[in-house]
Amino acid sequence: MTAIAFCNHVRFMTEAGVETVPNYRYQNFFINETNTVSGITYGFLPFGITTGAGKRGGDRAEASLVVAHNSIVLNVFTEAAFNSWLVEVRTWTVNLSDYSNDTDVSTELWVVNSYELDIDRITLRLTSPLDAVRSDAPRRVLNTRLVGSLPSSGSLVVG
Repeated sequence: MTAIAFCNHVRFMTEAGVETVPNYRYQNFFINETNTVSGITYGFLPFGITTGAGKRGGDRAEASLVVAHNSIVLNVFTEAAFNSWLVEVRTWTVNLSDYSNDTDVSTELWVVNSYELDIDRITLRLTSPLDAVRSDAPRRVLNTRLVGSLPSSGSLVVG
């Protein structure tokens, strides 16, 4: 039987893509340890992440980051939501023989939309940076200079 372990790394960045100060970088596998990936060191934070991969129809416009409720996390999540920070999520497989990062499974970029809290947990709601309705992004529009001729009606004729 083969066992596979995954480690998620998250880091928060400003809307301009610059890391926040202080640097909020966390991983959820190596308990009470740090883990370094590509020269970036991540501290331990027990969190869960859902990136919408199992949604019907393949819609990956929403994700959530769930952490146990405490005042430090609440302050960071409040600032992240208020300033529309970006969250980079990197998922790695972990080699269980030597506990090294083995394979880079995915790297995703999300925009912090809002947060929700209850007595037990705080949930950070994330949206796709390409969700132009809810996140006011991307900040570019299609025009003829970028893409050439654009349709002038909603009808399509296939000939």
